[in-house]
Amino acid sequence: MKLDDYDVVPYIRNADYAIRPPFFLGERSLLDYLIFYVQEGTFEIRLAGRTHILKQGDLCLLQPGDQHTIRGLDDTINPYVHLDFFYQPARGQSFITLPGQVDMEPYAHLMQPRLNDFAEFELPLKLNVSQPQRMRDLLMKMIEAWRLQTYIGKMSAQKLAHEWFLAMASDFMKSPQQPPTHAKPLLNWITSYFAFHISEPIKVEDMAKRAGLSPSRFNVVFKEAFGVTPYQYLLSLRVEHAKELLGNGYPIKVASEYCGFTSVHYFSKAFKGAVGLTPGQYKAARQHGGER
Repeated sequence: MKLDDYDVVPYIRNADYAIRPPFFLGERSLLDYLIFYVQEGTFEIRLAGRTHILKQGDLCLLQPGDQHTIRGLDDTINPYVHLDFFYQPARGQSFITLPGQVDMEPYAHLMQPRLNDFAEFELPLKLNVSQPQRMRDLLMKMIEAWRLQTYIGKMSAQKLAHEWFLAMASDFMKSPQQPPTHAKPLLNWITSYFAFHISEPIKVEDMAKRAGLSPSRFNVVFKEAFGVTPYQYLLSLRVEHAKELLGNGYPIKVASEYCGFTSVHYFSKAFKGAVGLTPGQYKAARQHGGER
């Protein structure tokens, strides 16, 4: 798929605020995109065999074909937008899927292209954006304009959606050409790359190749940019994700697998080294009101 073959013409299908007590939204697949922002509360999204815990301030993007479930763990408020990003002549025939609608093959002609199917993109579910306040403001203005349900309101919302897409793309769109080896590489893709692959083995060689550097040079440049080695940086992200899962009651073995540790023993050793408590001690402390 070539990105140049598709026109970015946002078409909002629905935009609103969901205010709910604890709930569970059963498994479904999407035909369009879902921008999902956590204003209050805690959510659990299960996607592609991985459980994501989302808390206040988190911004997410679910893509067409994403088979997922959403659970609100407490009282929640989440602004959201269902929309097409790319022009689709039959967009008026498409719809927001409901729980239980998993097989979208009969509606394949209505499904939006997935951003992650383009070579230029690799987005995680949770978007770690460079300008979180701007992205939040664009989303809120988009929803307020759409809720007017006037011609001007809808056109304003579509314009804001285009701005939101451009801001997102500036953070997550890869350069079409690898930088020369003598140039200082841009490593702004690192955080999203780690988040997307956190449960998988990640090799320095693969990241170095993507940056156009030798593994040894990549290690040097990475430490200059982040202050730690790639291994230390990834380990800290995995431990933080494990803390979220344990704090929300997940078994130690499950947390270990979701966070990409090769064994529970290694997970326990690494977790204690970083936090000062074993996973079991940390989980017990959280359940009894202890702090992270």
